[in-house]
Amino acid sequence: MTTVPSTSGRDAHPLRTMTAEMVGATRDRYRDLLKPEPNAAALGRTPSLDRYRSTALWGENVLLIDDTWTSGNHAQSASAALKAAGAGSVAIVVLGRHLNISFGGTATLVEQAKLRRFSWDACGLRPWSHG
Repeated sequence: MTTVPSTSGRDAHPLRTMTAEMVGATRDRYRDLLKPEPNAAALGRTPSLDRYRSTALWGENVLLIDDTWTSGNHAQSASAALKAAGAGSVAIVVLGRHLNISFGGTATLVEQAKLRRFSWDACGLRPWSHG
């Protein structure tokens, strides 16, 4: 699994940190496969094979995670780069929230969440029932 990298020049992207370091279910499966090309930001919202380059793959299936879905062009461009590098199937999951640890009590919530065992059945930040 990998994430769609930022084309704004930001190195430490929160989505990469979450999936590669914080979430136990994805931490051991994460690989930095994609890098933005130098002209990636200039492409705007146009899907392009020239937006990203990928590490070589040999038929491996990839779960690609993106943090926003406005037009889908960045995820499509990333998927195309993965396929061009030899990926088997590429599945895309889009998440719509980042945790800004400098906002309010978010840092405390994140630290508490790190102490709990991961479960697909529970919200990582608010483990009580939402019903």
